[in-house]
Amino acid sequence: MRTGSSRPYRRPAQVFVAVFCALSLVSVVGCADNSPVAAPTSTLPAQHPDASSTDDPAEVAIPDYETDLDLDQEEKKAVEGALVAFIGYIDTINRVFSSGGKDLNDIENYAAADSLESLRQSANDLEKDGQYMAGVYDYYNIRVQDVGISSNTSDKHTVKILFCSHDSKHAVVDKDESMPNQPKTSLTILQTASKLNGKWKISNQELWSKKCE
Repeated sequence: MRTGSSRPYRRPAQVFVAVFCALSLVSVVGCADNSPVAAPTSTLPAQHPDASSTDDPAEVAIPDYETDLDLDQEEKKAVEGALVAFIGYIDTINRVFSSGGKDLNDIENYAAADSLESLRQSANDLEKDGQYMAGVYDYYNIRVQDVGISSNTSDKHTVKILFCSHDSKHAVVDKDESMPNQPKTSLTILQTASKLNGKWKISNQELWSKKCE
């Protein structure tokens, strides 16, 4: 099992915000009661840079990961970009769901395609029902399952990321309620990061297993 070490990743100024990964609220709620389909909380401080401030590059810590793949330099670079998106999406998911679906600022920075649509729908459902996510969606045991490098254009690069999350550390509750006590449970989630118009974003997220594998 090969590992990738945690280290700062310096993003180009034009790629100001990390791209975004998503899991649909509906898909996970159907498998685990009171569980929003979110992503884990970043250990980094939340960053909300002004969209016009792209002169200075920003640093994001690449989390440790494991893989059975023999990655070349181009593939390692793709994995780093995808993991920046992973961190950004998790931070955004927690922000959106903890606000009861009201804080949708800059969600396109991290989510695309099915993930973006699911995030918007989940946020709308939370706000309509007067609910929010108590607790946080965390992550551990990050594994890179697959890296797809297009020979024609970098905008078709993809990275598939498996990770575990403590499903019992968050719950969808009414806005006047707090985090309930829940039996300890974990899930395995599969995220697909795609490079779109030069930016890595999470384009899909799905339940892999109802336990950490």
